[in-house]
Amino acid sequence: MAVDVAVLLILGIVIVFSCRGGGLKAGHALVCAVFGLYLAGTQNIGPFVKDVTASVAHLLSGLRL
Repeated sequence: MAVDVAVLLILGIVIVFSCRGGGLKAGHALVCAVFGLYLAGTQNIGPFVKDVTASVAHLLSGLRL
């Protein structure tokens, strides 16, 4: 659990500096994806992330373009 928190903190800091640095590149997007995977794997935030993702997917599937 302590390792997950440290990894989340480090990845979060990297994302903040990447966004402030002028834009997201492929490497930054990979860091964001890994951050999301770690965040979804936590016990407290994980179910919330999964519920929001399912809700957004359901919303997008109902759109008619």
